[in-house]
Amino acid sequence: MKRESMWSTSAGGDPFDEFVSARYQSLLRWAYLITGNVHDARDLLHDALARVYGRREAIREQGAAEAYVRKAMVRTHVSRWRRTRREVLTPELPDTPAVAVELRDERLEAALRGLPPRQRAAVVLRYYADLPVAQVAEELGCSVATAKTHLARAMRTLRQELAPAREMVGHGG
Repeated sequence: MKRESMWSTSAGGDPFDEFVSARYQSLLRWAYLITGNVHDARDLLHDALARVYGRREAIREQGAAEAYVRKAMVRTHVSRWRRTRREVLTPELPDTPAVAVELRDERLEAALRGLPPRQRAAVVLRYYADLPVAQVAEELGCSVATAKTHLARAMRTLRQELAPAREMVGHGG
């Protein structure tokens, strides 16, 4: 007996459209944290939603849909980065972002943008989405040890970037 998809037609409209409407802003913030800019975030999210839409009948559980989209975003972002890593990206954001995406700390945002894509994705998955390291590894498509390495290197870099400026104190002599 075939299990029914969570996307079965409802009386109120298309369930996939309802899912996207309900989770769009959250998923866009997620994509923004991974990519570092709102334009790439929109492109990434739309590509991921298109991929998931094409495979929506395989999704059986309500909670799995967002995980499918997040995984599609991470994998798509890493694939794009591999193809375009020779590009030189600038750290400046556009004067007026197309979508208001709030981070509490501009220094943190800049430091996240400075991380390599896999490290940035690992940090977002682990600390923004609060996923266990094993699930971070699964979403990145790597081993748990590699995910831990990405997290350790990213956290070391973030600590260095975000550490308060220390004044040089001279010792008498």
